[in-house]
Amino acid sequence: MGRSLLAVAVVAAVVLSGCAFLDVGGIAEPDSNRPDPDADVLGWEDGYWWNDSVAVDASDGLSKAELEVVTARMMARIERIRGHEFTEDVRVRVISHDEYRSGGSDDPEGTPTEEQFWEATFVVGEDDGVAESFDALYGSAVQGYYSNGRIVVIGSGDGGDLRISRATLVHELEHALQDQQLTLRVNASTRDGTLAGRGITEGDANYVESLYEARCEDGRFDCVSVPDGDGEGNTDGGGERLAYNRGLFVSTFVPYAEGAEFVAALRERGGWAAVDDGFETQPASTEQVIHPDAYPDERPERVTVRDRSNAPWNRVGDGEVVGEATAYAALWYNDVVPRDHLTSTEDGRYTYDHPITAGWGGDRLVAYENDGQHGYVWKTTWDSTGDAREFATAYRDLLESKDATARGDGVYVIEDGAFADAFRVVRTDETVVVVNAPTVGALDGVRDREQQGARAPTVGALDGAHDRHQRTANASVAGGVP
Repeated sequence: MGRSLLAVAVVAAVVLSGCAFLDVGGIAEPDSNRPDPDADVLGWEDGYWWNDSVAVDASDGLSKAELEVVTARMMARIERIRGHEFTEDVRVRVISHDEYRSGGSDDPEGTPTEEQFWEATFVVGEDDGVAESFDALYGSAVQGYYSNGRIVVIGSGDGGDLRISRATLVHELEHALQDQQLTLRVNASTRDGTLAGRGITEGDANYVESLYEARCEDGRFDCVSVPDGDGEGNTDGGGERLAYNRGLFVSTFVPYAEGAEFVAALRERGGWAAVDDGFETQPASTEQVIHPDAYPDERPERVTVRDRSNAPWNRVGDGEVVGEATAYAALWYNDVVPRDHLTSTEDGRYTYDHPITAGWGGDRLVAYENDGQHGYVWKTTWDSTGDAREFATAYRDLLESKDATARGDGVYVIEDGAFADAFRVVRTDETVVVVNAPTVGALDGVRDREQQGARAPTVGALDGAHDRHQRTANASVAGGVP
């Protein structure tokens, strides 16, 4: 599989319940096993009703034929839960983690905007490549993905004793159903917008997954576990677990973590019809996914960054949007937000709702370059002056945690390390502007504080920093506290 950012459609990237095992059934007395219908109907797929018992011996894993049976009944059950009909067959393939990782990355280096994006959030520094960091993340966390009518699941065993996660297969089958009945397309041009759009697709898949698991637990579905491959509960395809960047993980995981709650809120608001409508009118920002009450009316402010650079510094593209979720991830990863906040809900699910970032109104991050040197301007707007003041204080705390020294007039310098640079942090009413450059003297080159006339911004498309998130589109991701 080529692992370019746009190649993987729907990855099961860090599924919250990814440790559950595959549904095979076959022990409880059958409630159905009734004749096949004359036409395809909800709750029946490929010869199996949703409540049929199946003749599958799961004690030694699944054969390919047994996997087909299990998949057919699972599809019928998802139809019954979701109220949509599968209209096409879905192919399922099982591979190991090592086989998945061998695909590598089609992007050997990050773009200038991408590199500056993750530097500005203090998640990936100058001594680590963004592309390599994402490779390590996806190589460790992805449990499966859906693309163009095919599901690939990370598992173990060969054709006669396959062991895979039930939760992952449910998740990916729901993506297949979305593809057939709704849409997998995300209508966004920024990373935050892409994460927000994935909040409906991944949120729906995770929500259906949780409903399925609940039915297994309360006996409405007869579900039997496939034994693990190594006696220790591992069905993840083996291979060495790679270390990965927790900040990247928390930023990328928001569609899975908050998406299910977002979808549950939509369903409570207007039933499954309201959820379906969410695929057409997708959330515009991660703020709306984190705070469902903000959807659909509270749209993000469109922030512009006038080009106030001086030659030889030049603007690169139109910029990116960091968003509330990644701003939270940055502060969490750097211990400005306490680490235990992420799982501070009663049920232990991830929460990105924190006072420092909850007042986010909009932002824009623009990269600049000068003969191999790089800088950026990150402009954020907030709901109130108090919210802006709180974020500015938090960002200064982050700088100080990296041993930055204050030089006066909002200027800070980090002398050594992966984020060694000069910074200027200025708050004006509800706006906070962070300027970054290699040296204090270069700060005015990136953004002249005194300049009255601004250079016209470069016209063109974003340089694609947000596209790297597409590698987890339509995917299951392994969860757990990072």
